[in-house]
Amino acid sequence: MHAHPDDETIATGGTIALLLDAGAAVTLLTCTRGELGEVVPPELQHLAGDALGRYRESELAAAMHALGLADLRMLGADGARAGATEPHRFRDSGMQWGPAGAEPPSAPDPAHDGETLTSARLEAVVQDVMAVIAAVRPTAVVSYDERGGYGHPDHIRAHEAAATASLLMSVPFYTIVPDGGRAPDNLVVDVTAALPRKKSALEAYRTQLTVDGDTIVHSGGQSEPIRTVEVFRRFGQPEAQELEWDDLGILMKTVACVLGLLAGAVVGAVGTANHHIAASTVSLLLVAALLVGLRLWLGTRIVAFCAGVGIVAMVGILSLEGSGGSVLVQATPLGAVWAYVPIAIAVVGVAWPRTLRRARATMETSLEPGKAGAS
Repeated sequence: MHAHPDDETIATGGTIALLLDAGAAVTLLTCTRGELGEVVPPELQHLAGDALGRYRESELAAAMHALGLADLRMLGADGARAGATEPHRFRDSGMQWGPAGAEPPSAPDPAHDGETLTSARLEAVVQDVMAVIAAVRPTAVVSYDERGGYGHPDHIRAHEAAATASLLMSVPFYTIVPDGGRAPDNLVVDVTAALPRKKSALEAYRTQLTVDGDTIVHSGGQSEPIRTVEVFRRFGQPEAQELEWDDLGILMKTVACVLGLLAGAVVGAVGTANHHIAASTVSLLLVAALLVGLRLWLGTRIVAFCAGVGIVAMVGILSLEGSGGSVLVQATPLGAVWAYVPIAIAVVGVAWPRTLRRARATMETSLEPGKAGAS
């Protein structure tokens, strides 16, 4: 669900294309026609108000053709309005830049009071959105975060309406992460494969932007790179903070290494004392769990290496003959397994590529062929 034509392609165009390629059903719900947008080409400067809105509708249709999306709905029109209401439209509320960023215009047009997306009753907007959800039965709804991405009043209202309708209809709601942040629970979509189609869709919006290589130049002159990664977050899910090794100071890194060494020594000692049980399986699982857990938690090989040193050192020490002649690790097949396999596990656990990370949240639809869904 997006506020104006072009918003959907800038923020989610690649994901839309990939979902369609995977066989998912995708519905685009656009709230306004962007009647108050600025115009880039000199030859189109005469467009304003409803005339601009009609032109931007045609741009939207061309962009969706480039992405391959067929189910395009305008909020308040047929297919996107509450059943008891007549067809209606929500107009662009407009915005201006103030000291705090984007904000509503200081002098809204009184002729359209109650018709703009932000002046209309939120309840009415929500009911229209709910009608679309009821008709489409999506597996997820996607729109902006609480700030509307960058603060546009229409984006904020779109978030409010989408979040409320999703809650009332018990449909998972995902927000677009505007800065592309890769928190552990975010859904990160690499859209490189769909980049040519995303560019083609962006090029359809002549009134609003210019595509310059891999960059978008907006009507106000602002530029931004075309996103090759689109990021989403399940709304209402507390953001998990990933502990990054590079963020730790020297003292904390030293403490982490010492603790890793001690943890490895403990696991090595416990494993050695019990390695004869269940054919060493339990002891070996302890070794693997410690090393994998440290790699996933801190995202660094350093602490896992220290733990590996602790494990191998303790196994080696306890394998020596004691003063009384006793040996914990016997010269048996189980003893050989315990003497050498932990070393192999430690090497693999430390050398494994950095891509060994915690799994990120996934949307209630799939990018794999055959998985149907709608957003």
